[in-house]
Amino acid sequence: MLHRSLFYPIAAWALATACLAEEPTHTLKMADNTAAAPSSAALATFQRLDSYLQSNPLDFETTFNATSGGNELYKGSGHFLIRRPNQLHAEMTLGQNTYVVISDGTVMTIANPQQKQYSQTAAPASISAAFGFFTGEIGIDSQVLNFMGVVDSVVSGSDAVKVTAAGSEDIGGRQCDKFTLSGASGDDTWIAWLEKKDTPLLCKLVYRSVDGPAQTNEFHWKASPEFTANTFVFTPTAGSTKVDIGSLDLAAPE
Repeated sequence: MLHRSLFYPIAAWALATACLAEEPTHTLKMADNTAAAPSSAALATFQRLDSYLQSNPLDFETTFNATSGGNELYKGSGHFLIRRPNQLHAEMTLGQNTYVVISDGTVMTIANPQQKQYSQTAAPASISAAFGFFTGEIGIDSQVLNFMGVVDSVVSGSDAVKVTAAGSEDIGGRQCDKFTLSGASGDDTWIAWLEKKDTPLLCKLVYRSVDGPAQTNEFHWKASPEFTANTFVFTPTAGSTKVDIGSLDLAAPE
């Protein structure tokens, strides 16, 4: 049975947030109830990442894969366009199905282009809540936007997250610093690879939970994206029908 949960405890996701699931090559260290402060170098890296995420429009693609007990649950890809505080345009592919989630800050739309159906409701206050509503409806868990919230916690000095530097690795031809982040309760762990650049964007993210599937995402970012006035406005295609969310054909991934 697929693990169902809302996105933010921020996505995608996915998106989900992942390409091929990759198990960590070392034993994950769970945090105790008193999270140690990250090193000054690690904190500086996350501060630069957080500054970029908070201050810039975001355009990235991610592939994702979720596994449980070594068995694949679902995989797919997502393309996210984000403008803070509350504008989101996400296109998700799960198996043979494609979905579109758009929030202009006032109206949120979830569309199923194959079925030519869409549903609209008042937009949640945050992009994480908007995408979380979608992931909850379709029955997947996604850690992409959730991890952005984790970054906020690290930078704010919260005791909720422990950060440990874990060397560096090549991810898809990019040199990336590797970090392990653990929740204070020990239930959630993220392994993040951040590119060795002035702006240390995510190269890869692995999420593990004691009560849910493992999830792996790989990322590709577009530098200096430019959005138009219509980027976060939903325009139904000819022949599309507006339906209640309960009638929208959201097929859970197999």
